[in-house]
Amino acid sequence: MRHLLIALLGLLLAAPSALAAPKSPPFTLFPVIGGASYTNDYGDPRGSGVHEGNDLLAPCGTPVIAVVPGTIRLDWGSRSGWMVTLVGRSSWYRYIHMGVAGDRSSALAKGLRDGSRVKEGQVISYVGRTGDAQRAPCHLHFELHYDRPAVSPYRWLRQAAIVQPNADDPAMATSSSQATLRISGTVQWAATSGGEGRLVVRARKVSCSNGDGVNRRGPIALRAAPELVASLRPGAKITVTTAPATLTSEMLEVRPLAWTAARVS
Repeated sequence: MRHLLIALLGLLLAAPSALAAPKSPPFTLFPVIGGASYTNDYGDPRGSGVHEGNDLLAPCGTPVIAVVPGTIRLDWGSRSGWMVTLVGRSSWYRYIHMGVAGDRSSALAKGLRDGSRVKEGQVISYVGRTGDAQRAPCHLHFELHYDRPAVSPYRWLRQAAIVQPNADDPAMATSSSQATLRISGTVQWAATSGGEGRLVVRARKVSCSNGDGVNRRGPIALRAAPELVASLRPGAKITVTTAPATLTSEMLEVRPLAWTAARVS
């Protein structure tokens, strides 16, 4: 009997996480509306520590939902950016890098505030890349907790049901995914080839209509209608307004030909 008790005590000390594992999934809904791209990156090295969640890549402004009913809180940190904490009955969650820097309203769905009670499946925030994710792809850093240490959410993400956008629900419309750029500078090159116009502007100032910081100077290559570039000459000072586009990371990084010039003044 004594040996049996010692063996059972050894099991209790060696596998506390297994004993604490929930009898049912902590959540059954995928946190990003329409799904996202992701890998099992929990535990990967990150700076001086390890990654405590899974990064779910989706365009900036994509709605995210409460995976359980509970209470939400909004915080700001230099590393996390806007962070929404969702506290459920037996688990809690962190939604990190939300919204647009400097715009608190972009990090919570309309009508919500600190302490709001939310239902499972309710839109609570929007994908961003705030905090130390400004040079990373647009994504939601999603954490699962039962206590202070985070638990890998990967296995439950793989099993979770993906909620599709509902056109009748205004909250499910993207918050900041459609935007335009305003580019001030000088014409470096303008031409038409194969029926398509191309414009290269040496940018002096770039601003985004949704307030997201776009830190870009120097040459920017744009698509353009042939008639828009026909009269442009190198050295001319211009201001270009682009056509509205979804704010993917490529758009925010102003990759060559990612944007299309709509107006020139």
